[in-house]
Amino acid sequence: MEDIAGYAVACLAIYGVYRYFSATGPTANPTPPTPSLGFTPKRVTEDMVTQVQTMFPDQPYDNIKFDLLKTGSVEATCNKILEQGFVPAPSHAYYTLYPTQAPASPVARTNTTLPGASTTTSTPKPNLIQKFGLSDRIAASGTTSLESESSKRTWETTAEKREMSLKEKKAQMILAARQHMLESTKDAASGSSSV
Repeated sequence: MEDIAGYAVACLAIYGVYRYFSATGPTANPTPPTPSLGFTPKRVTEDMVTQVQTMFPDQPYDNIKFDLLKTGSVEATCNKILEQGFVPAPSHAYYTLYPTQAPASPVARTNTTLPGASTTTSTPKPNLIQKFGLSDRIAASGTTSLESESSKRTWETTAEKREMSLKEKKAQMILAARQHMLESTKDAASGSSSV
């Protein structure tokens, strides 16, 4: 009987030592926030959040981080944004476990890009006609028949010819869109003046 008591005390001591060393290891998590969030959060780094935020700057930081805590994958979060157009807002429990604080690195990035953006917005942007040098084509022919030119769709043999063909198609599309816009504004103007 005395031996059983000694074995029981020894087993309890070994169990206690095991629990002590396993709980104080580097992977110890004192209280997992599973019950309050409703899921086990994955490991998320600031780089992961920054990656998604640089691709989708209109998405709020906390929404991205909350979804990354759910999925643990940048790819899955990006796919969700592409499919749904947004990432759902985090629950109230998220804000108690992860206080809101914007990271320093994306703010610094946006500050460095803002002065450059302000200088580019102060200079007028060229429209598509100016950008592609189509003003001489507009002056030469007021209206062109785009159907006959666009009906021939052949694959060119060299890369240079294919590039020229694509540039020509792009120019035709720009001119057709311009013509359509002019017609619709003319129709809108004539419709409003007759009323």
